[in-house]
Amino acid sequence: MKPKKCFLATALAVVLTATASCSGSSAAPTAPPSAPGPSALPAGSAVVTITMWHGLGGTGGKALQAEVDAFNAANTGKIKLESIFQGNYADTLAKYTSAIRDKSTPSILVTNDITTGIVYDAGQTVSAQSMAAANPGALNLQQLRPAARNYYSANGQLLAVPLATSMPLLYVNTAMLAMAHVPLSSLSTLAGVAAAARAVHAASPSVAGIVQPFDGWWFEQLTAEAGQPYCTPDNGRTGGGATAVSLTSTAQKAAFGIMASLYVDGVGLNTGTDGNAALTAFSAGKVAMMLNSSGAIGGLTAAGTKGYEALPYPISGPAATSGAVIGGAAMWVDGPGHTPAEQVASWKAISFLASAQAQERFSQASGYATINTAVDSSPTEKTFLAAHPNYGVLSKQFAATPATNATAGCLSGAMTGIRTSVVTQMQSAFSGAKSLDAALSTAQSDGNSKITDYRKQAGK
Repeated sequence: MKPKKCFLATALAVVLTATASCSGSSAAPTAPPSAPGPSALPAGSAVVTITMWHGLGGTGGKALQAEVDAFNAANTGKIKLESIFQGNYADTLAKYTSAIRDKSTPSILVTNDITTGIVYDAGQTVSAQSMAAANPGALNLQQLRPAARNYYSANGQLLAVPLATSMPLLYVNTAMLAMAHVPLSSLSTLAGVAAAARAVHAASPSVAGIVQPFDGWWFEQLTAEAGQPYCTPDNGRTGGGATAVSLTSTAQKAAFGIMASLYVDGVGLNTGTDGNAALTAFSAGKVAMMLNSSGAIGGLTAAGTKGYEALPYPISGPAATSGAVIGGAAMWVDGPGHTPAEQVASWKAISFLASAQAQERFSQASGYATINTAVDSSPTEKTFLAAHPNYGVLSKQFAATPATNATAGCLSGAMTGIRTSVVTQMQSAFSGAKSLDAALSTAQSDGNSKITDYRKQAGK
């Protein structure tokens, strides 16, 4: 059997489009470790020390540390949680990969959405579903927002507990739209947004109608808002996982085509892959509408931007099955090399960080969406949202997003490589250098190669 440590190191190299090899025959991942219960914690005065590695910097990192401090204060003499910033998420995963080899993994791993497939396939963690079942009363999984549970689940089991969650939103300059006689009520669909962008640009040719970052997340969003899977079967959520990329369905082509035509016709503003560049252009009044992460609310606030509103992300498919895919990071309980006491202590820490009280504080301090539905009934949260209506839009969209295969997003350890292939081809299509059909066909073929290579290295 191929050792897990060899698999994860190779899998990481595959998704970064590098080459690597490990000796040994291919084999399916072993069954995940079982979950210990409350009795595993020592009685008496023994303190269980656990570690948490994460990639949250800046405001998010400060907000997280505040909650770690609160957990430690509430568990003095019982559990001590040491939170360690490991750099960005790519650095965090690379260090985790090395730690598996060295048998020095953290008790809790906080890693971002795109790495879900790799961490899951590595088989090093104990599922959140199992930990919750073995430790009743610590965390009610049904209180976690369905859209968040949906993203971090496979084969009907919750793999990790979401911590810091973002969603895409539509940001609009209300004065520019008013000058072009565009009602905000027309912006709930992608077609309505495209028509508004053209109307603004026609009324003020020096102003672009719309901007969106050109990173891979946004093409996944266009797929989900059309109600379509990004990979097959079932977006990689069932059975043995994703075996192919799906980019050429009729609904996807229509959604991609709407956006591509805006850029080909000069209505869209191309600021590249950097979401901050799009934010700067919008804040400067160079463009009337922007598709960007909910995290942009904080950036716009810091820039002193006035006269804008955040609106729900527009859809092109049926409302019952279409919507946004979440982003952000989740918390995983590590298994091998950690005692049952450490694992239960880790679950207690995760349960605290996902609690309504902690999530309310963390959200208001960091700008991430709350993942616990119990926060919605908090009087202080209602007061906060009333004073910050753009965050209220995020909260409502999160709650309203249907938990479907489409909105779960694609679960595959090859996602980094797939995104690279898709972005390259979509940039060609959006610039007019290549037809949309040709770009999508090439992106799908390249993506399939990435998945095939990954599955071979993973022993699937």
